[in-house]
Amino acid sequence: MHKKQFNQVSRRGLIVVLFALLLPILIILLGFSIDYANVQRVRNEARVISDLSAKAAADTLARTGGDVDLARAAAKAVALENKIAGEFHQLQDDEIIFGRAVLQNSSGKWAFNAATTPFNSVKVNARRNSGSPQGRVPQFFGIFYGHPHFDLEQTATASFRDVEICLVLDRSISMKWKVNGATSDSEKALLKCAVPNNESRWRSLDIAIDEFIDTLRGTPVHERVAMVTFATSGTSTCGTTSTASSLDQPLTTNLNAIESSMNDYNTSVWLGGTNITAGLEEGRLHMEASANPNRDRFIILFTDGVANGGGDPFDEATACADAGIVVHTITFGDGANTADMIITATNGGGEHNHADNALELRTIFKRLAGSFAILTE
Repeated sequence: MHKKQFNQVSRRGLIVVLFALLLPILIILLGFSIDYANVQRVRNEARVISDLSAKAAADTLARTGGDVDLARAAAKAVALENKIAGEFHQLQDDEIIFGRAVLQNSSGKWAFNAATTPFNSVKVNARRNSGSPQGRVPQFFGIFYGHPHFDLEQTATASFRDVEICLVLDRSISMKWKVNGATSDSEKALLKCAVPNNESRWRSLDIAIDEFIDTLRGTPVHERVAMVTFATSGTSTCGTTSTASSLDQPLTTNLNAIESSMNDYNTSVWLGGTNITAGLEEGRLHMEASANPNRDRFIILFTDGVANGGGDPFDEATACADAGIVVHTITFGDGANTADMIITATNGGGEHNHADNALELRTIFKRLAGSFAILTE
């Protein structure tokens, strides 16, 4: 055999030997690549299950007023409709954790606090490990590199912020006055026994409440809204009787009812002074008697004037806060006592806003409506 032919044969032999030596390594690398892709796929499946199950549980918790058993069943039902590594997933009770999402003032983020009541949040841990019914997830080629199975856990949290809101609105005589420009004494005399006209502060409030309601309708949370109005007690020369406060609409999910109550005042004669404390107390008592303790509760207090009946509302705002009701205040126009309403909001744990004109008033109400619709995931 010629030397050239011998060298060719030798090289072929070396290539065959080298290939034989490298083949197991290539198979392991290929298997590892396939298993890595499988791990990512399975993790995504678990992520979908944990996400959908948490949302189903949170939604059920909200709709049932906090029924943990039904919420847990909803999470399990959703999980059983979806697969992890080819098997329908069975969530265990300890994988479904109930708690409360709390806004962290320092960071503006929401934190999940397990076992904190009232529950408004659900965390789901979709697991596949040695302690789960289906066990660990098998690898296709893991036996070749010492990892025939792997553990899996994907977590998702869904929270709701269903709210109870009581609108506490000023219906004193000054609400019939103009929004822009001074209302003369002769005009005030005519307005006393008349319905509010289109230039009145009340009609500006009515439009702002319409935007408030429309914004609530577009949010994903479930709201119940009540309406209270306040003035002072008495009977006018035009035969109209006024009460210090009235519950015009109890808490309801029918937001049309709030608009209807507002319209009743658009077409009727009313008057009186400004007993803010009476209105705030009326709202608090109704919410204490009728509100769902599993929901966040708010009062939005609106006035265009100065308290001239019932004293200042500071103590009543504190009573609201003690009852778990946040009080936000809104003042309208240059005749409102903003200083007192700032203190009222502070005592009630809420915020104060002032509007100089109708556009600013609509903006404030719309923003507040949007602020209630916070969902965390």
